[in-house]
Amino acid sequence: NKTAAGKPGTLKMVKAKGRVRELEARVPKRFAGTTGIAHTRWATHGAPSDENAHPHLDAENKVAVVHNGIIDNASELRDRLTADGVVFLSETDTEVLTHLIARAQADTLEEKVREALRSVEGTYGIAVLHADFNDRIVVARNGSPVVLGIGEKEM
Repeated sequence: NKTAAGKPGTLKMVKAKGRVRELEARVPKRFAGTTGIAHTRWATHGAPSDENAHPHLDAENKVAVVHNGIIDNASELRDRLTADGVVFLSETDTEVLTHLIARAQADTLEEKVREALRSVEGTYGIAVLHADFNDRIVVARNGSPVVLGIGEKEM
């Protein structure tokens, strides 16, 4: 599943349950962007489905998160966010993190991610895109790995 940041303020996303070839069939020919994240997922919260597939977006489609690990206090955080009016589209712990980042009051994406993670208990390896900061991907880890690839004129 993949998300790409294009023009400032926009995110595009394609998701599919199943094998990578099934996702490839859904990706439009013109799915260009300057920055992107992708994820293959083993279901830990919620059944395998398009709705539970990563990346997860916030309500304004500005924040996208992929996550490996388990957020132990996801139910408590979900209850708190739901009480504040957040509507969830998935059963995943990752979507909780997405909304926490979107609601963070910090000025930079790095600070927004740090602010959100202060509420999280558990393990994570995350990659985060934000439409307002389309020139970067922020990653963080606790217990779960994050691997970054660097190639010639690519990362």
